[in-house]
Amino acid sequence: MVQNSSKDKHSPIAGMLWMSAATFFFSISFTLVKALQDDGLTVYQAVFFRQILGIAIFCPMLITGGVTQFKTVVPMRHFLRASLGFIGMCTGYYSLSMINVADSVALQFTLPIFTMGFAIWLLGEKIYSHRLIATLAGFLGVLIIVRPGFTELSYGILFALAAAVFHSISDTYARYLARYDRLQTIMVFNFLFTIPLAGIPAVIWWAPLSLDIWPSLICFCLAGVSAQFCLTRSFGLAQASLVSPILFFRLPIVAAIAYYAFDQETEVWTWIGAFVIVISTTWMARRETAQNKKI
Repeated sequence: MVQNSSKDKHSPIAGMLWMSAATFFFSISFTLVKALQDDGLTVYQAVFFRQILGIAIFCPMLITGGVTQFKTVVPMRHFLRASLGFIGMCTGYYSLSMINVADSVALQFTLPIFTMGFAIWLLGEKIYSHRLIATLAGFLGVLIIVRPGFTELSYGILFALAAAVFHSISDTYARYLARYDRLQTIMVFNFLFTIPLAGIPAVIWWAPLSLDIWPSLICFCLAGVSAQFCLTRSFGLAQASLVSPILFFRLPIVAAIAYYAFDQETEVWTWIGAFVIVISTTWMARRETAQNKKI
C-alpha cells in the first residue's frame, strides 16, 4: 500500500473535505442510477459501465508500470471479493428501483455494523461490549424504518439490506487482502474481475441505449469512481472515526434530490431510524478509536 507522508496522515480538515466530496458524489451516483433504470438501463449494464471506466483510469499505470507490479499470491481471494462486491452493487441498485431512494440509502447505513460483525468472524477481531450495543441499536434503527407488521416487507427493503451485507463482507476481505497486496492491486483486480461478472448478464439481458441516455450514464460512472477515489483519499488523510460520519449526510442530499427529481417524500420513520443508526455507528467508531489508543 502506498505510504503517505506524515503530514498527509494528520490532515483532518483535508480529510473531511475529501469525505464531503465523496458524500456528494455518492449521492449523485445513487440518484443517477435510479433515473437511468427508469429510462431502461439494466442493473448489470450500470455495474458493467461503471467498472469499465474504473479500469480505464488505471490503464496508464498498467501501461507505464507493466502488469508485473500487480502480481498476487491470492488471486482467488480477489475474485471472491469482486464477486461479493458485484452482488452488493446489484442488490443496492435493484433496491433503488423498488423503494424510496432515501429508504434504500438509510437501510444501507447499516454497512459499518455488518462490517464489524464480519471482521470478528473472518479476521478474528475481538468482541467488545460497545460493538454488541452498537449492533443492537443499529438493528433497532432498521426495525424503525421497516416497521414490520405495520408496513409490507418488500423485496426492495431486503435488497437494500442485502447490499449492506455483501458490501460489508467485500470490505472485510479488502482488509484481509491488504495483508498481501497494495491498495492499487486490490482495486485493479476488483475492476478486472467485476467486468466479466457484470458483462455476461449485461449481454444476455441487454437493453438498447438511446443517445439521450449516454450523458447521464457517463456522469453516473464518473460520480461512482470519483466517490471511491475521494473516500480512499479521505481515509489516507484523517482517522476513519472522524470522517466516516460525514457519509451519513447522503440521506438529506438524496432525499432532497429524490423529492424534486422523482416526487418521492421521505417518511418521518425513515429519519428516526436513520438517526438511531447514525448515532450507534458513530458512537461505535469513537469507542473503536479510544480502544485502539489503549492498545
